[in-house]
Amino acid sequence: MRAFGVIFDADGVLFDSEQQSLEALRMAIAELTNGAVSLDSLRMDFICGRDDNAIVSLLNHHYGLSLDPAHFRAHKIDCYRRAMTKDPISMASGAEALLRQLESEQIPFAIATGAIREKLDLSLSALGLVGRFPTIVTADDVSSGKPDPEIFLLAARRLGLPPRRLVVIEDTINGVIAANRAGMLSVGVVGTFTREQLAQAHHVVSGLYELNVERLANWIEVFDPLPSNRARADSRGDGP
Repeated sequence: MRAFGVIFDADGVLFDSEQQSLEALRMAIAELTNGAVSLDSLRMDFICGRDDNAIVSLLNHHYGLSLDPAHFRAHKIDCYRRAMTKDPISMASGAEALLRQLESEQIPFAIATGAIREKLDLSLSALGLVGRFPTIVTADDVSSGKPDPEIFLLAARRLGLPPRRLVVIEDTINGVIAANRAGMLSVGVVGTFTREQLAQAHHVVSGLYELNVERLANWIEVFDPLPSNRARADSRGDGP
């Protein structure tokens, strides 16, 4: 098997935490704007997957606010703690089995999330996953969030693999766009968005329980075939 790796988004992919994350965002926006702005008034296809800086910039621009990004992040973290206390997060269905198989097959994997490291650490700690992911990239590590590909390209460098040998598993439109822009194989997970909304992904699945190493390896070999196979495909007229 040719070397390849897997990059996971966190909320809505590895963790069933998207509802708690959205509740934290809803609470933070309502509390910091004294109820003047509601999450329901914002476009979810824009919001989901983006980092806090982009969200604060949107709020300030569209509503004439002057929210401080650092204060917003700190307040949202407090809201996330409250949301998790009320409704604990869990591992996504199929996540543990896929991680175990990747570890068994020595397939490198990473987390690349638009969340800040403090939020990710809260989730990892709550699920007993601290130390499980040797490679982690968060919003703290990059200057531009998704749909910019920077976060995935940095993860690729840390994994030591070229972009075309990496599978990115995402649940948001912005995440899929970022993976495609990075030149990686994108897999959309239905949940936060519908199968139709994730149509830009190379493959769409209902959950991680549909994935295994063999299936991912087959997909990556079609996405990035050996030069000899690519030449044969081109000669038949069915190359890219």
